[in-house]
Amino acid sequence: MDFGFTAEQEQFRAQVRRFLDSECPLERVRALAASDAPFDRALWKKSADLGWHGLVVPEQHGGLGLAWEDVVVVAEEAGRTLFPSPFIATAAAARLIAKLGNDAQQDRWLTAIAAGDMTATIAVTEESDLAYEAGVEMKAESRADALLLSGAKMFVPDGQGADLLLVAAREGAGLSVFAVPSDSSGITREPLNLVDGTHRAARISFERVAVDAAARLGTAGGAAGALRDALDAQTVAVSAEMVGSAQAALDLAVEYAKVRKQFGQPIGRFQGVKHKLAEIHVAIESARSLTYYASWAVDNAEDAALHVSMARVFAGEAVDRAGEECVQTHGAIGFTAECDAQLYYKRGRFSRNFGGTPSWHNERILTSQGL
Repeated sequence: MDFGFTAEQEQFRAQVRRFLDSECPLERVRALAASDAPFDRALWKKSADLGWHGLVVPEQHGGLGLAWEDVVVVAEEAGRTLFPSPFIATAAAARLIAKLGNDAQQDRWLTAIAAGDMTATIAVTEESDLAYEAGVEMKAESRADALLLSGAKMFVPDGQGADLLLVAAREGAGLSVFAVPSDSSGITREPLNLVDGTHRAARISFERVAVDAAARLGTAGGAAGALRDALDAQTVAVSAEMVGSAQAALDLAVEYAKVRKQFGQPIGRFQGVKHKLAEIHVAIESARSLTYYASWAVDNAEDAALHVSMARVFAGEAVDRAGEECVQTHGAIGFTAECDAQLYYKRGRFSRNFGGTPSWHNERILTSQGL
């Protein structure tokens, strides 16, 4: 069985890489990271014109109706360039709307997402910091003519700039998801100061935010399975982003090891340097293989959760190690803001716990195996 990418997907990868290298080199990444703007809307529209935001949107709503593997292609290349964008958050939200939304909801929101006119994100994590639906304590309180949402969501990916929030809340004995415009009365968004400036996240407070039945995706209390699916898909895309960042960090370290001389020869010839870089290469390739398989599994396998968590654990370790060794290879200059190595180090530090800690995913792996 061949789990490689098709020729069309590889052509798509090349197009994505050319676009990012041209439109958002590291100098532009640094400027965006230092900016207060949630993201570059001009770049967002340009990438929409290339079809990125409609990859998993059904064709009848203006998208391409492709598989999650194609999202992973973009995510890996975005990680390579540290591209600051709400692409992954919006793609995961689009997947959730496509899974749960009725025809009217899909036409309203997916059409806008595919056109690049709307960004969206899934708001799940709360103060408990438990991953996935386990941490949801917010309740949808029933009133005469509406449901009221009160509480706070933490570390909402790209939450400060999202136009649409898919909010997970308890309703009855189950879990529901509500599509709430971010400018609704009672919503307050607080940008969080992250170690990785190329990523955005927010604390979003809900003070008796009124929603009606038309905002609910799917049936009351019946969203847990689809929410878990969307979060798994998002985790796979984040893992691909980590793989891309890890590869870029390794490439940067290797290039420096070729030209930096000590004792009359390039430092890359010393075992203390080249053996570490070789170990990271193996770690990245392992993470890449697991991530590619997981991207297929979320659309096709019943045991997708196992493969998602395996990919997430390996990718998190690979990007963390790659960022650290990139700094170490550069020596003292690697710790300075002027050196690009520190950008990858920060990406590794941030990514390690994003979307669930390694211990949580390891426990999930063991549980899925009945251990």
